[in-house]
Amino acid sequence: MSHKWSSLTFVPSDEAVQQLRESWSWLLREPFVPVLFSVLGDVFFEARSGGVWWLNAGTAEVNRVAGSVEEFQSLLGTDLVDDWFMPDLVERLHGAGKRPSPGECFTYVTLPVFKEGTYEVSNLNPVNAREHFALTGHLLQEIRELPDGAQVRINVGS
Repeated sequence: MSHKWSSLTFVPSDEAVQQLRESWSWLLREPFVPVLFSVLGDVFFEARSGGVWWLNAGTAEVNRVAGSVEEFQSLLGTDLVDDWFMPDLVERLHGAGKRPSPGECFTYVTLPVFKEGTYEVSNLNPVNAREHFALTGHLLQEIRELPDGAQVRINVGS
């Protein structure tokens, strides 16, 4: 399996990484070092307590994916890449003319945490990574703080 890593990953600005730390501090409570950023806006990071973890910024799920950076790097040559980086979706996004500029990643029109939030070309657009981390972190924190069974209504416009 061969992937063009430059199309599946990106390098955020220092400001975007700081925004990630601030907007996601409610979930990522211990110090961490970013290892790799997915062009779909997810983050792989090394936690102080050990291991490499995957933050899915569309669902606020954090999963340990490797015991070390070295192990993580070896896993990048396996089929796990399809789950973590969705190369087929990225290829479809590029085919639709959606290509992030440097410092940008894709973000969702409707987050996948919602029933309508799909992993489809029509639901993703390139945006500055700082904005992506700010919006997803804030919105997912707000959702997490809702009581079980609460219904959410979103009114756009006046």
